[in-house]
Amino acid sequence: MSPRPMAERVARARARATRRETLLILLNRADRLSAAEAARLAKYARAELAEADELRRTVQGQQRAMQDAIARTRAAEAAIVEVEAERNQARAALERVRGELTAINRDVHGKNPYALAGLRTAAARIRAALDEHQEQP
Repeated sequence: MSPRPMAERVARARARATRRETLLILLNRADRLSAAEAARLAKYARAELAEADELRRTVQGQQRAMQDAIARTRAAEAAIVEVEAERNQARAALERVRGELTAINRDVHGKNPYALAGLRTAAARIRAALDEHQEQP
């Protein structure tokens, strides 16, 4: 934080403290106030109310911003969980395909006459898995 805003905050705090002190004195003497003192009391009371209203607006804005940040964080966390689940499903599908390809490879090397049909089936499953994966946003 730069020195200037801090100095401004200190100056505002001093002015507020002075107004509050005078306000309390005037309120204690409200039944004996002169016209000038009554005007000063009204001026200080309005200033205190305005500052309090501004502070409330600032706090409400900060609370809304915090709630928005919390909502965005929760949405991001939910998206992460969803992506991780999809990743795990894709890994499982890949492992199944690898297993099938390994079995087919053994069959081909073993001169199994049904190996070509197995290769075609595995290729179709791979295409379907890839198509399904590519269609997802």
